[in-house]
Amino acid sequence: MIKNNSVAYDLEFCENKLIPVIQAVTSKYISIPIQIEQKSHGNFVTSVDKAIEMELKSQLSSLISEAGFIAEESGDDSKNGLNWVIDPIDGTTNFIYGFQYAISVALTSQESGCGIIGVVYCPTSETLYYACHEQGAYVVRNGAKNRLKVGEFSDSEGIAIFGMPYDRAKTGKIFTVAEKIYGISSDLKRIGPSSLDICTVAEGKAKLYFELDLNIWDICAGLLILKEAGGNYIQDDDLSLFATNEVFELYRKIAER
Repeated sequence: MIKNNSVAYDLEFCENKLIPVIQAVTSKYISIPIQIEQKSHGNFVTSVDKAIEMELKSQLSSLISEAGFIAEESGDDSKNGLNWVIDPIDGTTNFIYGFQYAISVALTSQESGCGIIGVVYCPTSETLYYACHEQGAYVVRNGAKNRLKVGEFSDSEGIAIFGMPYDRAKTGKIFTVAEKIYGISSDLKRIGPSSLDICTVAEGKAKLYFELDLNIWDICAGLLILKEAGGNYIQDDDLSLFATNEVFELYRKIAER
C-alpha cells in the first residue's frame, strides 16, 4: 500500500473512488457523435477519445490534485511524484468498427518506480479489470468479482495473442516472431486492444501476448494487473512480451533459432 498526504491508494480507493469516476466518464461520452481524424495509416483518434481524456484529467485532478499526467492525446505533463497514465480509448480502430475496446488508467509513483493502481474497463462486455500494488488483481464480470491468476501451460499448448504494428514496414518482423511462437502454442489470435490482451494473459486464458512499438499508456495499467496476477513483462528491442517467467525461458530458446 502506498500513501501520500495520509491518503492510502489501495483497493478501497480504487473501488470506491477511481473506478466510479472511470465508469461515469465513459458512460457520459461514449455515445456522443463521433468525429474521426487519421494520425497515420490505420491509426485514428476520435472526438470520443478527446472528450474522455479531457474529462478524466479533470476528474482525476479532483481526486489527487498534485498528480501529473501522461495521456495519449495530450502528451506528457508528468511530475516528480505521482502521475496518472491514461489511454482514453485503447483500440480506437476497434471502437470505430464496433469491436471491443477499453479505457485504461494507471496511477504511478515516479519516486518508487512502480505502478500503484491499474484499471482496464471494457464497456462492450462491461468487464472490469483492476489491481493495486501488493494487493492482488481482480476481474468483475456479470456482477461477480474474482481474483486473477496467470495460467499454467505445457511447452506446446496455450493461446498466444499478438498485435499488428502501425508501421507497415515492420509487418514482416511481427510475422517472423509469430511463426516462432506458433511452435510453442496451440493457436495464435489477433484480438486487441493491448490492455485487454494483457488482461487476458493475467486471467489465465492466454499463454502469451506480444506486440511491437507499444507506448506507456498502452501497457501501464495492464502491466500492473498482470504482475499482481503472477505474470511479468520483457522488452526485446522494440518487441514487448507479456507472460510468465517460465514462458519467457521458452521464448528465449526459440528466439535463438
